[in-house]
Amino acid sequence: MLERLNITKYLDVREKWEQLLTDAGLKRDPPYSVVYGIYEDDRLVATGARDDKRLKCIAIDPQYQGGNLFNELLSGMIMDASDTGIDKLFLYAKPEAVIAFSHLGFQSLASTPQGITFMERGELSLDDYLDRLRETAEAYEREHRATRGPIESIVMNANPFTSGHRALIENALTRAKRLHLFILSEDISTVPTEIRLRLVMEGTSDLNGIIYHPTESYIISNASFPSYFLKKESETTKTQATLDAILFRDKIAPALGITNRTVGDEPYDPVTSIYNNCLEEQFEGKIKLTIMPRINTDKGTPISGSLVRSILMTGKVKDIRPFVPQTTYRFFNSREGRKLVRSWHK
Repeated sequence: MLERLNITKYLDVREKWEQLLTDAGLKRDPPYSVVYGIYEDDRLVATGARDDKRLKCIAIDPQYQGGNLFNELLSGMIMDASDTGIDKLFLYAKPEAVIAFSHLGFQSLASTPQGITFMERGELSLDDYLDRLRETAEAYEREHRATRGPIESIVMNANPFTSGHRALIENALTRAKRLHLFILSEDISTVPTEIRLRLVMEGTSDLNGIIYHPTESYIISNASFPSYFLKKESETTKTQATLDAILFRDKIAPALGITNRTVGDEPYDPVTSIYNNCLEEQFEGKIKLTIMPRINTDKGTPISGSLVRSILMTGKVKDIRPFVPQTTYRFFNSREGRKLVRSWHK
């Protein structure tokens, strides 16, 4: 019978759980929303964990493999997630487990050359997301007419929208008359998603050819690329970045006719550096990648969202002016913006 495990409170439970992961050739992968387990005669024989929508740390005792434990474990995890209102699930599968997961309704989205596969289960699907991307692009083209030539793309968090983000967009628009601009959807950044999107759109309202899209769970999301948010520099990061690049290259870019992608150089962020390297490797010969150097202020200070956030935390809003467009500056000078910054101190 599936039960929830408290690996934080009970040391003996944690030790049995960690031993089962070790026996299955797995490592701990925090954070966890919940950890599950199945016992046989007081022996932990199956376990899995969920971090919001992502399933992970799924292991069966080697002596109990080949039976119904896997289906019992996964079916229970799926049902428990549904009971908490989560009907969309993602996971990474090793080559030997892909078929087993597919029997439980998981669909393959992308696979690395080594066979690690990113999978999803539930509604709405990747195909639904691609349909919405096409509908948005077609609506824009009907209003502004279609264009020929390269089609650019950018993915950004914009936490918050800075002059560096604006420069990246202007740079991409020198190479194409159309730019698909993806803003990270998940609401786990300091600046909420709705505000980030608003600041991006206000800060680029004078530019032509931009089509705005959400990323949902398919581009640098906590489901598809959690290392981006956890900032883990490891082989896991490279695997996740590779899958993100392949999913963009093989599914998202063809749906929109994207030929180019522009990213910013991140010399001080190893995770983003790994990501850019994976994009170069996977895009070669298929999508033209431009890596734009980070821009500085007139005084030579590098512009970054983290710097703007750190200044805002001091309460000296006027000091962000050299680093952000007028629209972002105006927001953080507003009652709404000041209220948001005060909430960061809680």
